[in-house]
Amino acid sequence: MYDPAAYWGGFPTGEVNEKEMWHEAPWAIGPFTKHPGNPVLAPSPGAWDTGRMDGGVHNGAIIIRNDRFYYVYRGERPLDVKMKSDFDYICDIGVATGDDGVHFTKDTANSPFFRKGTDHRYSYEDVNLVEYQGVYYLFCNQWDWEHQADHSVNGTFLATSTDLLHWKKHGIVFPKATRTHRNGVVLHDPQNRAVKVDRKFIMYINDGLMAYSDDLIHWESRDVKERWPGGEGCLALAHYSKEKPEDIILFTGGNHTGHFYAIGEVLFSATDPEKPRAWLPRPVLQADEKYPWEIGLSAEPPHEPISTFRDCIFFNALTLYRGKWWLYYGGSEYYTCLATAAARV
Repeated sequence: MYDPAAYWGGFPTGEVNEKEMWHEAPWAIGPFTKHPGNPVLAPSPGAWDTGRMDGGVHNGAIIIRNDRFYYVYRGERPLDVKMKSDFDYICDIGVATGDDGVHFTKDTANSPFFRKGTDHRYSYEDVNLVEYQGVYYLFCNQWDWEHQADHSVNGTFLATSTDLLHWKKHGIVFPKATRTHRNGVVLHDPQNRAVKVDRKFIMYINDGLMAYSDDLIHWESRDVKERWPGGEGCLALAHYSKEKPEDIILFTGGNHTGHFYAIGEVLFSATDPEKPRAWLPRPVLQADEKYPWEIGLSAEPPHEPISTFRDCIFFNALTLYRGKWWLYYGGSEYYTCLATAAARV
């Protein structure tokens, strides 16, 4: 049942002047403006990303190379594997490209990437993508719906590529974990290049976990002492501020001030990347009832129901290009939409 009163997420309930909020938080990125051409990507009927009620094409990552946009995204379809499970869908990962960040062409030669051979039974979801020294590292969630308690086949998954089209699977990142490691997001700069803090790569993981690595392939996780509000991790950003190069922003998605899922920002520092220092009291992106595709309806008239995930905004894609931030978010878990924000000078 949709219940805004239950979706406050621990944030303050009093009045907040949003203009003052941005003034008082110079570390934050925003405000964001939704693109008038939304949505920018939709399911393709009959294809691997055909979509279903409650799921389509969303939760992808963006990288721009040589002025070309690569959107590596999650595509859903009805479950096509016989298994004992309450889940009725399954996902894979593919790529769409474009020159302007608004119009995309889906790759059909190499996509989808992962559900092949014995891996056909797995669902691959929610992409985090970074580049380091010419290699792309794709982290996403891999799920075996029939054996969810087996951490050797469930949780954060890794594949690498040099061209964003052909991928080498490395498998589950934390196969010996004693609890689920999901939605791992690796700290990167505005051009989506992985960065080190004290000679280590850093990964923020859901449910009070963080991980560290020397090579982006082998990781060790641990529990953090202090939790932060906002829900799941969307994206971790460093080196975005010339004035304060030590600042880190973790974007979050979850219950936020009455929204089922909305986007928040939490401030950390490279001097202690596990300790939250501040967070915005209001979301930087939330669903708006004037957009049908953000309240569970189709983008095309007569706006038929396509998702029960109303008031649900989540994202994994942000990059800086030509003086502005490009953020690609999911509308009702069905479409991909675009919002932009001017980069602070």
